[in-house]
Amino acid sequence: MEATRVAMQAVEVLGIVDFEERNRWFLQRADELEAMDANDCDSEEAKTTFLIARAKEVAFCRKIARTRPEDVVLRPIQLSDTQEEHLTAGEMEAQLAPRKVSHTAQVQHFAQLALAHYNGRKTTNKFELSKALTSNCFSEACGTTYAHVNFTAVPQKSHSNDDPDHAPMNKRLFFAELMFVLDVRAHEDTEPMRVLHVSTIDDVPCYGGCHEISRKINHTMRGVMDYERCHACHGILKHPKGDMFIGGHNSTRMPYYSAI
Repeated sequence: MEATRVAMQAVEVLGIVDFEERNRWFLQRADELEAMDANDCDSEEAKTTFLIARAKEVAFCRKIARTRPEDVVLRPIQLSDTQEEHLTAGEMEAQLAPRKVSHTAQVQHFAQLALAHYNGRKTTNKFELSKALTSNCFSEACGTTYAHVNFTAVPQKSHSNDDPDHAPMNKRLFFAELMFVLDVRAHEDTEPMRVLHVSTIDDVPCYGGCHEISRKINHTMRGVMDYERCHACHGILKHPKGDMFIGGHNSTRMPYYSAI
């Protein structure tokens, strides 16, 4: 009886969906993705990453376009949440040490941009990059592209030649958010990524991304937007409280499935 009730609910809910229109949209999206020129990527590594992500997204869109109401099975959603964490720079580095960084050039570039921005706003207490840890680049439904990055840094001139780890007691853990800005008036050598926010997160609570979970949300949201957490990033990338960054708040996670 319960299974019958759930099935009837599924038909009732899915019956309001125009499947033909939905299928056309996903097929059009797949065609648009296939038409994107991989030669626009700025490196061979970025091109390879793009081609892999595009193939997955195209396959996903075409699979969705083939589904019918009778193909849909509703399963109970298991809700959970990311936990508040208090991490030092050394602890974060240790967590990520076993992992192979898949987008080395991207992580390094984002970290360098973020730290240059951070130092540019200070006259003293500047930092130099220690380790670029992890990053994620994703687009919102509106088309705006953001990047989140974690890295560690040490105060300038704080390390000695005998300390290759750059004075770990002074090492800090950072989070930064960047945004892709496409300006047709800009020169070819103009940096397209604009830094929006940089802060240390080893002195405040931090939170992993919610991309791998369905978050249990107890506060009132504006539509589908959860401004407490990032739903674009995985749990390994740590963020400050949600009001400190702009991108990644769509709790449906639908815009973020091609994030890299």
